[in-house]
Amino acid sequence: MNDKGFLGWNQFLRNGSELTRTISLNGHQYRSTIDTVDINCEEVDPLTDWWYAYLRGEKPIAEARLGELRVAELFCGSGGLAQGVKQFCQEIGYEFFSVGAIDEDGDAVTVYQQNHGTEPSRATRGRVEYLVDFHTKMTDGKTCWNGKPEIIDRHWASLTGKDSVDILLAGPPCQGHSNLNNHTRRYDERNRSYLYVPAVAFALDIPTVIIENVPTVVHDRDEVVQIAKELFEEAGYGVETCVLKAAKFGWPQTRSRFFMMAQKNITPKSLEMISKSLTISDGQRPLSALWAIADFEDVNPNDHYMYHKPDYTQENQERINHLHDRNQFDLPFELHNSTHRDGTTYSSVYGRMHADQPSGTITTGFLTPGRGRYIHPTRRRTLNPREAARLQGFPDTYRFAVSGEPPSSAQLAKWIGDAVPMPLGYAAAMAAFSARDTVKDLGSGERRGLTA
Repeated sequence: MNDKGFLGWNQFLRNGSELTRTISLNGHQYRSTIDTVDINCEEVDPLTDWWYAYLRGEKPIAEARLGELRVAELFCGSGGLAQGVKQFCQEIGYEFFSVGAIDEDGDAVTVYQQNHGTEPSRATRGRVEYLVDFHTKMTDGKTCWNGKPEIIDRHWASLTGKDSVDILLAGPPCQGHSNLNNHTRRYDERNRSYLYVPAVAFALDIPTVIIENVPTVVHDRDEVVQIAKELFEEAGYGVETCVLKAAKFGWPQTRSRFFMMAQKNITPKSLEMISKSLTISDGQRPLSALWAIADFEDVNPNDHYMYHKPDYTQENQERINHLHDRNQFDLPFELHNSTHRDGTTYSSVYGRMHADQPSGTITTGFLTPGRGRYIHPTRRRTLNPREAARLQGFPDTYRFAVSGEPPSSAQLAKWIGDAVPMPLGYAAAMAAFSARDTVKDLGSGERRGLTA
């Protein structure tokens, strides 16, 4: 990775099987060490070894323990965004303390809770709309608050004073904004869920907010991004936005996400700088999909639910065989399903992944050949859940079972496909820290007597 300046600068030092990473932010250095003893690390780039150890389940041990960061998340899903923030916290010496998480998908909340230790009373299975009551009005052509929002859930209402939240994370429903939505794109009623995020932040006086969504959210007919910005600014927040791209950071997936960061009483200008500081050098290629998933080429699909292989139709198996038999990566249109022919489909449908390139965007359709470029680069099948989870940045230790029971394939596809790749949450967390003069200014550090 590039040394692009003061923010986010990385340095690595090897000592036998131990790899130590130093991150510099705002004049402070943070060191952590990861053990690579059980991992065959032959890469020239130590960051590659670091992330491979991470994917295998190794956790960094920080040089100093600086305290805790209290985090709540709206529309939490299975916890991909939180995983990136948590990893950054671990590397610089902060405990990621999950004080609240909410999602309509109750089983996803269970997955989130068992991986991030969310306080049980605020592991909320329900709609974000039930947390907060707020009203807006138009003044001089801008959307403004009509009174301060009020938290109406008694458990979440207790997140004040010494128990207040340092960072609010949110991933509002993105299906309504997605280019894959050909029916209600830009007009989907779910799009306005975005506005519940500034409402909760203002009601609980949360100092830092990170929201992620698809890049096309900025084209929403109701202008939810602009309205959210206006509401944040009226409440005393500075706001910045940036599209973060996983492959630009060297990660083996091309997924991009639109991030909005709002911070109380400052004007943050760190997302773009952090993005540049983490961007790989000109001429350097991102890691390949096969780098991330080669361990699982020949796993038995019956050995574990994360290795599940769908029962393909005869036509789909023939499509998969066609690509491998001819060493091709794009299926000719005449071999597509009749509803996908004549240029009415995305070019990646029924596509085979390139072994030496990052994967395309992982979506909820990764188990199905007809939903994207999800045919394995070296095997005659689509990605399995473990491989997709790796490409999304979930370590192998991440638990997707619910109450000890294997989830359905549809659940796994949704939880993994809807997630945010770990490096994007990691970069956003780094930006949140770097926007303040000291780490303790970020939130609860000051009241807990933390130093940086």
